[in-house]
Amino acid sequence: MTKKIVTLLLALMLLADLPLLALASPPQPAIPAPSQHITTGKGYWETPMDITNTQAVWEMLMAPVTVVKGNQKSQQTLYAQPDENSEPVGDVTRDSQSVHVLETLDNGWSLVETYSSSFHDSKVRLWNQLVQGYIRTNLLETRTPKDKYALLVDKLDQRLYIFEDGEIYDVLQISTGLPNERQPYNETRSGEFLLVSPVGGFETEGLHAAMGLRFNFGDILHEVPHSLRGDTKNYERYEAVLGERASHGCIRVQRKRTPKGTNMTWVWNTLRRRMDTKLVIWEDLPGRQLPHVDPATPLFYNSKGGQNYHSQERCYGVRDRYLPLAPFTYGELNSAPYDKLTPCPYCVPPRRAEDIDKINQAHLLPAQ
Repeated sequence: MTKKIVTLLLALMLLADLPLLALASPPQPAIPAPSQHITTGKGYWETPMDITNTQAVWEMLMAPVTVVKGNQKSQQTLYAQPDENSEPVGDVTRDSQSVHVLETLDNGWSLVETYSSSFHDSKVRLWNQLVQGYIRTNLLETRTPKDKYALLVDKLDQRLYIFEDGEIYDVLQISTGLPNERQPYNETRSGEFLLVSPVGGFETEGLHAAMGLRFNFGDILHEVPHSLRGDTKNYERYEAVLGERASHGCIRVQRKRTPKGTNMTWVWNTLRRRMDTKLVIWEDLPGRQLPHVDPATPLFYNSKGGQNYHSQERCYGVRDRYLPLAPFTYGELNSAPYDKLTPCPYCVPPRRAEDIDKINQAHLLPAQ
């Protein structure tokens, strides 16, 4: 069995249904028997990707992490053997990126696994590949994340889940990295991380981004970027692709307020002084599938000419004089007068069934 297949099988052990308001989940891929290295626990590597099991997810978000000591803007090489002269097999960002310790050896080395944080200038050119490698044990330290809040990003549905005291507080639209043949390193690295510094505003490739929170060397959680026309900020181009892969590796977060008033400004104001808050990023591996939505799920719209459908009867995207919005159900979404409505960019309503199908089709397991 090739190393590539072994890596894929190991990654698939993390998979489980990801139902949101689901009536019935689509068939999921068979899960291989656990590796001899996988231990019983409540960490990232032992917790299924099931956002509806909030207790298990919260326990995972609060579990201690093992990170590499050092500067948050530097990286550590993982080696094929417990020997620094052996082949490099992966990169780990110091201070913020968690590794899963598989074995601690008597010779001062440990075998770990993680998603390689290779960037454009890395010598190890493994873009977000799940790797196993050796590192000196004395370079590792255990850290306990801050309590009360935690963040979970799912690259499959392009959503950011904000947890507070064990429950989902709110959900925001995001864009993670969009790799291409010329820039495969645009992939946002998966795994678990700690927020390690409030970067604030920055500019990259002509884009302006506000309220940046560093979590992985060059990868930053920040507000959806804007371009400038004189003194005017233009978000239109980048907000149009929220809910899709679109960034260079950072995580772009919506600026428009949900009915709770949550957006990147809320995240910044709440967490910028709470470094060591945990951020988990779930991988969108082949075989993962989004479930369809329960037809009875309530939705709302402005019956006096509104163009969007909404998840709440009150939304900042609708003027007060049209509130509260009129109710209907998800099962009616494809019938008149609802079939022409588009999802609201403020309150994050569920996707249409055909859009879920497109995502699922793109993530089917390859034919055997």
